[in-house]
Amino acid sequence: MTLSPLPEEWKTSSQDLARAWIDRRCLPVPAHRPGSIADAYQLQEAILVHLKEPIGAWKVGIAPEWGVWGSPLPCAALKTSQTSFPPRVVRGLEVELAFRLSPQVLEEEEKPLSEEAFFHEGILEMACAIEVVSSRFLGWPHIPELWKLADLQNHGALFLGSPVPYDPDFPYLNPPVSLQAEGNEQARFPSGNPAGDPRALLLPFLRQCRERGLPIEPHHWITTGSYSGVYFLKSSGRIHATLGNLPPLTATLLLSPQESATMDPSD
Repeated sequence: MTLSPLPEEWKTSSQDLARAWIDRRCLPVPAHRPGSIADAYQLQEAILVHLKEPIGAWKVGIAPEWGVWGSPLPCAALKTSQTSFPPRVVRGLEVELAFRLSPQVLEEEEKPLSEEAFFHEGILEMACAIEVVSSRFLGWPHIPELWKLADLQNHGALFLGSPVPYDPDFPYLNPPVSLQAEGNEQARFPSGNPAGDPRALLLPFLRQCRERGLPIEPHHWITTGSYSGVYFLKSSGRIHATLGNLPPLTATLLLSPQESATMDPSD
């Protein structure tokens, strides 16, 4: 990844955030802040450079004030079903829908596609996912939105279930959803995605990535926002998620005692 020149204060912030990611700790929010989405994106890229990790996946969502935005995710934070690991300052869990795009669409940069055409030929696979919501900042979630974006959009890890071929008839607006953690059902009902149909996020985000010179690769997965609401895990244990008729996803999270004592920001 080629990094654009950074102002001195951003160099320090990106180094600090990368170190906080590695050490699983939280930092005070800096006095300065990103002034635009472009600033936040530049910080994201710098963090990945400091981590010395390739991009493994992407996180995309929608913000009322700014529209579609997202973050690259470090390769090491991409997990599979039945995985146990000590998460980096875990905050919460969300059931999401992840997509893998068609290689043909990714290669044909000059071919303009309508949303309808993209829905027909632009998506290759889909999978149930569990997003681990996390932060490298003290006081989260009550911090500036652009700092959240710069901090890899509150990303901690992404668990992926078994993929299936793309289904255009999947109930994207309100699929049945379940999140079982700590022995109980934790998903909020009725289900729904902040973007409505999460597929609508993919084409604008693909164009953004091309404009930034960070092309989405055929092996990359893109996760697209919560269907379940966020559940703040209080102890280690198995988690189980289902979304529509997709293969279910089971994983195990191991929390340190210190992390377990500071999970829910609403406490």
